[in-house]
Amino acid sequence: MKRIAVLLIPATVLALAACTHTVRPTAAATTTTTPTSTASSPTESPGRCHTADLSLTLGRGSAAAGTQHQFLVFTNKSGQPCTLYGYPGVSWVAGDQGTQVNDPFQRIDPDHRTHLTLAPGQQANAVLVTHTAENYPAATCKPVPVRGFRVYPPDETAAVFVAQASTACSVHGVGLAQVQPLTAGPGSE
Repeated sequence: MKRIAVLLIPATVLALAACTHTVRPTAAATTTTTPTSTASSPTESPGRCHTADLSLTLGRGSAAAGTQHQFLVFTNKSGQPCTLYGYPGVSWVAGDQGTQVNDPFQRIDPDHRTHLTLAPGQQANAVLVTHTAENYPAATCKPVPVRGFRVYPPDETAAVFVAQASTACSVHGVGLAQVQPLTAGPGSE
């Protein structure tokens, strides 16, 4: 029993000595400080992409069984990086006044939203999923010709018109189109 007590005393003294040991930096050590502020300057973090910073085009697409998938491509045409997040707002429009037809495109796949930073000239895309008006009885759908899409980039109130002549259901809730969240690149099949 005495042997155990003798072994514990030196171990305790060593442990206490280790706690009081001071480390002094050598002349070669460098210190880095991390700012605690979350504010950033424009050069550190790009702002969001505004409508005027972007050009929009329709990219490649595919179709099967009355459903079309087409890439809506956003290109940063500004001279500086900018960010996009989430979904564009998209609606069918008709006539010279751009009258909205049916409901806006439904947003799908919310778990796939990502923050994107586009350098000048870089692209992002959102997949548009539309349904052929002929899939629905004419009395239920009331098909009308449309000129294309009214598109609002994420968090913007200024829209862009993208031409795409087609036919869409005019009855609210029938044949609704969908839009997926923005992803990097121009999109491909």
